[in-house]
This record gives sequence, structure tokens and C-alpha cells, in this order.
Amino acid sequence: MIFGDYHTHTTYSHGKGSVEDNVRAAISVGLKEIAITDHGLNHRSHGVKRKAFPRFLEEVAALRAKYPEIRIYAGMEANFLSPRGEIDSAPVADKLEVSICGYHKFVKPLRFGDNFSFFARNLLTKNSKKMLVRNTDAYVNAITTNEIDIISHPMHDCKIDLAEVGRAAAEYGTYMELNGKHRDMTADDLVMLASLGCKFIMDSDAHTPDRVGDVACQIEAVKEAGLPFDLIVNWDKLPIFKHISR
Repeated sequence: MIFGDYHTHTTYSHGKGSVEDNVRAAISVGLKEIAITDHGLNHRSHGVKRKAFPRFLEEVAALRAKYPEIRIYAGMEANFLSPRGEIDSAPVADKLEVSICGYHKFVKPLRFGDNFSFFARNLLTKNSKKMLVRNTDAYVNAITTNEIDIISHPMHDCKIDLAEVGRAAAEYGTYMELNGKHRDMTADDLVMLASLGCKFIMDSDAHTPDRVGDVACQIEAVKEAGLPFDLIVNWDKLPIFKHISR
């Protein structure tokens, strides 16, 4: 079983439950750890509001005192801002304990050119070779220039050279997520990533408290790929994150 769920959303972005709701749900299913990872600051509709972020940290701290039986991490699911590897959790990176990053639509870019060529056109030309290169650059550059713990839902809504991203992830110790909402990687993809030295993490991507800790589809995916469960860093053990020393 998994010991922790490190990708969950709350009403700080577009989740349906509070931070405490998710914590209580995690306790009820026997988890040892949970991360609250609402969407990054530049998402136009779902991002954490900058002025709300200090309140979020205070709430996490208060809940740690209230629920000492579980470890609660303050995290964020960042968005790519450009092919150069810029991500929107950078202004608060020193406050985060778990850093996730993935491709999402409708993100406010740093520059207009990035908006047009990287985001808007990705919806229309996502199968072009040029966009494949730009998307891959965004992932690889983000991994190599930021302390990212987890790449969320790889291949979802964004075609990439998965092998190139996997090589960067393996080299920099970034986990590839097996996501509870989006199963976009094939069994062959998982075998290929494992051969490159990647480690995986199972997360629910819960947007409602009742989904916290639900990794049924990821278990099925690992079994279909024939991968050993010791490649899953939160399966019967606890993962190591870059900002945390146990």
C-alpha cells in the first residue's frame, strides 16, 4: 500500500474540500503523510492567490499541531511558464516542502511570445515536431533548473519526448508520477522509463476528499507493465523530497 499521497487539491485552487478535509481523509485511509499541492500562482482560473498563500502556510502549521499522527506537507503543483524551464512556484519555492510541476492549459505566461507559441498554439499544433521539441525543452529545462520533486501526469495534454524527460528526471532525482486521474502513459512507456533509472510515485490527484489515497488504477498500470513495486517510492515506504531531510 502507499504510505503517502503527495498530490491533492483543496479550495485554495479548484478542489472541493478544505485542507483539513483532505488531512482527515488521509488519516481515515491509513496514510502516514499527505501533501497539499494546489495549482501554481499563474493559473488563470485555478491558481493559488498570492495573498492567500501565507494563510495556507498558517493553516498547514495549525493542522500539524492538531493531527500529530500524520505528516502534512505544504506543496504546490506548479505550471510551466516557458520552454526555458521557468515555473510559477519560483516566488514561493523556499516555503514549499513538496514541489510538483506539470503542463496545464490557461496559464498566464511571463511574456506574450511564450503565451502564443507555447500555450495557445499547443492546443492547435500539439502533434507537430516543433511543438514536441518546445514541450520537451520546457520539461527538461524545468527539471534541471528547479528543485522539482515530482513531474505530474506526464504526457497529459502535452506531447513530449518521454525518454528525454525521463533521462533528466532520473539524473536529477525527480519522480515520475503515476496519476490517479490521468493515465496517459502506456505499459511500454513505464518499462522504458524504468530502464532509464526513473523512480515512480503514486498520487491520487484528488480534487475531492473522498479520492485522497485512491491509487487503484496506478496499481493496475504497474502490474500491466510488470514493474517491481520497489520502483514506487511511496509503496510500503516513504519518499525523500529535495527540501526535506528526515
